[in-house]
Amino acid sequence: MSKKKLQNIKSTGFKTPQQYFDSFDDHLFNALNKKNQLKSIKRTGFEVPTNYFETFDDNLKLNFTNDVKVVSLFSWKKVVYISGIAAALVLMFSLFYNNTNDWSKIETASIENYLTEEDFSNYEIASLLTDSELSTDNFSDSEFSESSLEDYLLEHTTIEDLIID
Repeated sequence: MSKKKLQNIKSTGFKTPQQYFDSFDDHLFNALNKKNQLKSIKRTGFEVPTNYFETFDDNLKLNFTNDVKVVSLFSWKKVVYISGIAAALVLMFSLFYNNTNDWSKIETASIENYLTEEDFSNYEIASLLTDSELSTDNFSDSEFSESSLEDYLLEHTTIEDLIID
């Protein structure tokens, strides 16, 4: 059927008898009254033989004569092969992408720059250190040359910091 003919159809094709909806309520209530009459029937017409369910297991006979081949989805060879590949990949990634932090490779200047850029106070840094790390014995063992001390003081302090009251 072409699309041009579909546009010319004026009716839906469904028809109801004349005055069907006027008498619909009467027909509905009559059908409901008939269903109430069905409640007076005592027997359903279906009966189970005596001792049927007690002897059901004895009477049930299943014949499994056809030997069906069962194909396993996962064979042991495939599982071992795939797990070997997975273990090799894990080992490869752990060897080549082993990102261990070696603190000895980091320069002291980069640590100082980080601490100054992050604007940590002296109290925050001191809270991270233990008492044994802050003991005077650790500092008395260190020897600084006068030129390195002088350079440090000139670069990192101002005259106001050096004036003692």
